[in-house]
Amino acid sequence: RDQTQEQNQINVKIADIDIDMYPRNSVVMVMVNGIEIPISNLPYQHPTGKIQIRQKGEGIALHAPSHGLQEVYFGLNALKVK
Repeated sequence: RDQTQEQNQINVKIADIDIDMYPRNSVVMVMVNGIEIPISNLPYQHPTGKIQIRQKGEGIALHAPSHGLQEVYFGLNALKVK
């Protein structure tokens, strides 16, 4: 990965779930435990039911209310945590 891409990504760990959100070719991508989830497969519900990932506007929103995380939004120009 080049340094620019490295700076514009986020990693969220919830229990044993590892989520990466990053831009690629002007699209936000998401990877769960090392497996890329295509945007066409969203919304994504983790098999444990602990997290849900949805497309929201130009970005991706991660929801994990049972872990006290209302929303992590990652877009090309924004990062918001609720």
